[in-house]
Amino acid sequence: MNNDLSSEVKNGAEGTGPPQKYTIPLPDNLDRCDGCPYPGVGFICWSPDGSCLRTEVEKFSRQSKGR
Repeated sequence: MNNDLSSEVKNGAEGTGPPQKYTIPLPDNLDRCDGCPYPGVGFICWSPDGSCLRTEVEKFSRQSKGR
């Protein structure tokens, strides 16, 4: 068993800098966001193709009710 507890220097770890930020444009129709609980969660809940988390959840809910 190796009991060597000396620290190891990692090469290249000091120059990474802050993480990059990515953004997507806001939805075209913000009226759909009225009363929606998902924007307050803290993550992006819409996609550039026009769909959003609320409509996706409603779609899955409708499908499961039809079983």
